[in-house]
Amino acid sequence: MKLVHFSLADQFHFGMLTDSNEYIDLDTACRDYFGVNPIKGADPSRFRDMQSFFAGGAESVEITKKIIEYIDRRRKAGWTPRAATGARFLFKPEEGVKLLAPVVRGVKIYCLASNSKSHVAEQGKPLPTQPYVFTRFFNSLVGPSEPLVLNPVGTFPDVELELAIVIGQRGKHIPASEAMNYVAGYTIALDMGYRDLQYPSEGVVDWVMGKGFDATMAVGPWIVPKEEMGNPYPLAMELKVGGVVRQSGDTNDYIFRIPEIIAHISRGITLEPGDLISLGTLAGSPGFEFGKGSRRLHAGDQVEASIERIGRLVIPVKAEAPPPPATPGTAPSA
Repeated sequence: MKLVHFSLADQFHFGMLTDSNEYIDLDTACRDYFGVNPIKGADPSRFRDMQSFFAGGAESVEITKKIIEYIDRRRKAGWTPRAATGARFLFKPEEGVKLLAPVVRGVKIYCLASNSKSHVAEQGKPLPTQPYVFTRFFNSLVGPSEPLVLNPVGTFPDVELELAIVIGQRGKHIPASEAMNYVAGYTIALDMGYRDLQYPSEGVVDWVMGKGFDATMAVGPWIVPKEEMGNPYPLAMELKVGGVVRQSGDTNDYIFRIPEIIAHISRGITLEPGDLISLGTLAGSPGFEFGKGSRRLHAGDQVEASIERIGRLVIPVKAEAPPPPATPGTAPSA
């Protein structure tokens, strides 16, 4: 099951991508399903977006499976799926579907630093004794149909592949033994940053300037529910830039596992449905190899990330457009 946010003719949809490469609007499809198969207490509002879906827990996944079976039965009977209301809920890519980031505006984004044995080793550092977490904000996110954008302020942009989890339940002070109950699903994250801005001087780390610029973190192309992923250890991971492998390994390289990370963050922070936790990168990230100019990202590069049992996320890299020239006699905007 591949859960997606997508748009068509500027209209937002929440749904899923089928094995036959069609997009189902689950909000509309579930209303049609409930119209034919009334369920006492059924709540179609859980299919408005990813956050509402995950707040519904495992029941959302089960209802979605029933909707898929319902659509398949109708199609085998020679019926083209359309909602009882007359609204369509099945779309094809050639109609102009645009995949969006599978997260909701306003969710919290947490990223793990120094969380793989290979990455720590290439930095020549000892293994950390607890998870090291920093935050990102929604401005830095792009979806599968958007590019990563290079800002001319940074001179050494690079990109890293990470496995990310999506939180499904609200919780705080979550014990590690129960933490997996709070995981809704998994997706791919591409973490782009500027090493020269992240480490402006000896001993100083500037996460905001290094990792917080607009359009520097790609997420997607979809979310695979926990129920379908199974054990996330190990999952093979590979990152290519311009067809050349930059990173290759698997999730067994991670130092801190998902239960420990959730327990650590939730000691003082309430996690909510839709929150994203990116688990960190593996060895091979070029930022710690200053001087190797060939490892920098450039406009025109194509970044291809793959994680086993999730799929592939392919993102272009482009340069930020220069700001418009100031009009004579006007003050610059604040």
